[in-house]
Amino acid sequence: MRQSLVLRISRPLLRTAAPAPSRRCFTTTPRLVIDQRRVAGKIQIKTIDDKIAEFPLNEKIAALKVRVKTPGAPLSEPQWLDQLLDSIDRSNQYVLQMNKPDDGQIPIVQVVSRMELIQKINRQEDQKRNQQRLEKDKRPKQLELNWAISANDLQLKMKQMQEFLKKGKKVELLLANKRRQRKASQEEAQALLKAVREKIDEVGAAETVPMEGAILKQAILTVKMRGT
Repeated sequence: MRQSLVLRISRPLLRTAAPAPSRRCFTTTPRLVIDQRRVAGKIQIKTIDDKIAEFPLNEKIAALKVRVKTPGAPLSEPQWLDQLLDSIDRSNQYVLQMNKPDDGQIPIVQVVSRMELIQKINRQEDQKRNQQRLEKDKRPKQLELNWAISANDLQLKMKQMQEFLKKGKKVELLLANKRRQRKASQEEAQALLKAVREKIDEVGAAETVPMEGAILKQAILTVKMRGT
């Protein structure tokens, strides 16, 4: 018998490459997202409805009976608040408390529209802004001077002082030593004070009160134009 030789060619085993670890891609880091939320949490946006809700309206009125104030008419007789609320258009009208009655007294109210409340809010905000502007204008302008100030810096400060004074502002000159800077000598400090006072007189201004503090320490000169 013939024996046939069978050649077996073994195929090498193919190793499957391990999948590459997946990478998680963030458009922003988790910490940044948290910070954004934290910052966003501090932002307070007040809508017109939030402002309207601050008024003593409707069910916020702590009384069973009220007296209604109508323009051009006398106060009404006491009437039940819930009946008054049922008689108005709640989609556009409100019952607004007008006063803070003492114990045992009946509050005075007025029926107002949404537009009237918005106009009232605008007037209050305008008055508040005007009051803040007046208070800001009354506050003196402050300029800081180092006892060892250079000639160029002193010239700039004196120019700023003159501009404020011409606008009718009161100016406070704050003299002090600055940290990590050269300390002035007694002679330099006295020369600076003399130069500043000469400039004050030159521009037609004057000190309103005696100087507060002491030379080479903290001192304040309060200045305004004469005749103002």
